[in-house]
Amino acid sequence: MVNRVKRRVSCFPKATYYKPREIPLCCLEIANLSIEELEAIRLCDLLQIEQNEAADRMGVSRKTFWNDLQKARQKVADALVNGKAIEISGGEYVNTGECKVNFLCKECDHVWEPGFDQDRPTSCPNCGSGLIFRLGGDGRGKRFIENNYCCPKEKESSRNTGEESKKK
Repeated sequence: MVNRVKRRVSCFPKATYYKPREIPLCCLEIANLSIEELEAIRLCDLLQIEQNEAADRMGVSRKTFWNDLQKARQKVADALVNGKAIEISGGEYVNTGECKVNFLCKECDHVWEPGFDQDRPTSCPNCGSGLIFRLGGDGRGKRFIENNYCCPKEKESSRNTGEESKKK
């Protein structure tokens, strides 16, 4: 297997999910768009940078950039035409430092910005807790939500499993 080059990414999404209106997320199929695929769309379609320059910015060949861009456009088109949700998460990338990312510890409410050359933190530098979230979403579908909303179907299934475990 060929070693996959980590793409350089300079901007992270403000939101990690997009979905059709009035349909609960738990009832939708999800198309997963990686961070580097989103970066390819951002550079080429939003900023209208030529593909040669965009490939240079991401640190990949033009062919690799073109492949990433085509995969991303295919996923977005599939989601829009077929009424799927889009989740933006995952991938193999390196933060170039242009985009600032803040994390929040749910245990001690400490907010911090890790260095651009660091991977996603696994624990809070203040208290050591693993309950950390990227403010605005962490790119993996984990978002700090103050009211702890979850899908009604998930609540219903957790009640059913909870009642079954009490009976046993």
